[in-house]
Amino acid sequence: MSRATDQPFRLFNPRVLPLFAAYLILGIFCVIFDVWVAAPLMGVAILFLFLPLRSRALRRGFLIALCLALLGGYGIATLTLHLRNEVGLSGTATVSCRVIEVSETEEGTRVTADSLRADDTLYLGKISFTASDSVSVGDRLTLKGDVSIRKLSLSSFTKALDYRKGAKYRLDDPSLLSQESGSPPLRHTICEKTREALLSAQGERAGGFSYAMLFGDAEYMDASDKAAISETGVAHVIAVSGLHVGVLAAALLFLLRKLRLKEGICLLILLPIFGFYAYLAGFTPSVLRASIMVTVSLAASALGERYDDASALSLAAILILLVRPLYLFDLSFLMSFLAIFGIQSLCRPLERIFRRHKVPPRLASALALSASTTIALIPVSALVFHRIALVGFLLNLVVVPIASITFVLNFIFLPLTLLLPSFGAVLSLVGYLPAILAETSGATAALGFEANYDFSTAETAIYYATIAFVGKYSLAKRTIKLIAAGIGGGVLLILLLAT
Repeated sequence: MSRATDQPFRLFNPRVLPLFAAYLILGIFCVIFDVWVAAPLMGVAILFLFLPLRSRALRRGFLIALCLALLGGYGIATLTLHLRNEVGLSGTATVSCRVIEVSETEEGTRVTADSLRADDTLYLGKISFTASDSVSVGDRLTLKGDVSIRKLSLSSFTKALDYRKGAKYRLDDPSLLSQESGSPPLRHTICEKTREALLSAQGERAGGFSYAMLFGDAEYMDASDKAAISETGVAHVIAVSGLHVGVLAAALLFLLRKLRLKEGICLLILLPIFGFYAYLAGFTPSVLRASIMVTVSLAASALGERYDDASALSLAAILILLVRPLYLFDLSFLMSFLAIFGIQSLCRPLERIFRRHKVPPRLASALALSASTTIALIPVSALVFHRIALVGFLLNLVVVPIASITFVLNFIFLPLTLLLPSFGAVLSLVGYLPAILAETSGATAALGFEANYDFSTAETAIYYATIAFVGKYSLAKRTIKLIAAGIGGGVLLILLLAT
């Protein structure tokens, strides 16, 4: 039996992958600082690892691996930002490209193209420009103009979004030299046919809402509906996220298990489906995160292993950030991971509290899920949308079930309608559900229950540290957790009332 002095002091349940994810994230986060600020932060993080070295639980190789994760995160993020902003094509050039997106703006027809070539050299990255001529998706263009690199700034979520959705290059004063018709990308063709079917069967308003729920593209939604779901804090229903992948996975798993297929076979069937859906949704971070976690869950079940939610979430973050480190500054990435972090930390403790107060089990579970998600996203919502929706917690109890049913029914009857137009009548009936969502969100937004407060960096760090401390992974006593939660909630309430 080991001596008490050999046991490490543990405040949280020890897990390997969350530690690696935390140090990788810290390393990437340091790219927004000057090197003279980032270096001391890394030094403190490395010194922090030496604190539990008195115990044999932490081996030298593990410590070295964590240090490498910290420094590696900083290195790949710095290199990615450098390649994005410095290396590439610039100056007056003749370029050829393939049109992949056309949108109408106040300035004119905005075109985004890929497969960029100049002087027989293929350049990675998309190019955007304003066209005076009529172009269609799939057209192959040859243009001459001034090419410049659109600098990526990590100072705001809006700028960071350009890293994922926008073009690296900008073409000013373009003159069209040649234009050849071509086939549009498969994703564009599928999305176009889907949108036409939804708008035809469900109408402009409901069809635009359904299309946004399926693919995360809110361009065809009614402007008032977009504003309402943003103001009420339920915009996640139109951002393709873990909710959508989770609902899709649950529906498909239910069907496959009814067919008595083994878990390994289910995994082999679902993997390409998730991959193709992620492709249609534009490989958003939220879809990638959910797909990885569902895959890990199915793999664990197939192999007879125990699924650990914190480790699965950390693995998803590591895999995504190793390939796309600057996704750390993307709003979709942050909201998706923080929402799951809140659910994993707070959902079970809150559910126990609700049940202790005689709340029915199913209602207690729904309340805990909605409350934990809302609590986890308060600082981000305040920072991005400049408001905190005070009714989002309750509205999610209505919106999430309806949105889940709508998503599944659209997913089932849309392909059937494309194959057999007679199913259009059923798809039309499904359109009443997004109409209900739109009306409910609009009526709730009109009540005006919201608060305005801007969280500072220090306040945000303390906020999420408090969530981690009072969550299920903390080994602190329940009384101490309740005191910490009460103090944190009271301070937040005072700040909101003061503003």
